[in-house]
Amino acid sequence: MKIKSAMNLQGEVVSVTTTPTMITLIKGEQFEAEMANTIGVILDGEDMTLAAARRKWIHDALDNWIDGVEE
Repeated sequence: MKIKSAMNLQGEVVSVTTTPTMITLIKGEQFEAEMANTIGVILDGEDMTLAAARRKWIHDALDNWIDGVEE
């Protein structure tokens, strides 16, 4: 089992737990605030909001789990 968490300065945003047969996403206490965060960041050379970067992190975790990629 692997557990990864995204955090901000106020607390946990989201936790992703994976096993070979299951993925679990748990919203943290900062999830709603982080998903509305419009601060600009650069991720992999692309300009986006912090909310979009967190969303990409969650989607990448799901894509990697579907593809069987160990991180």
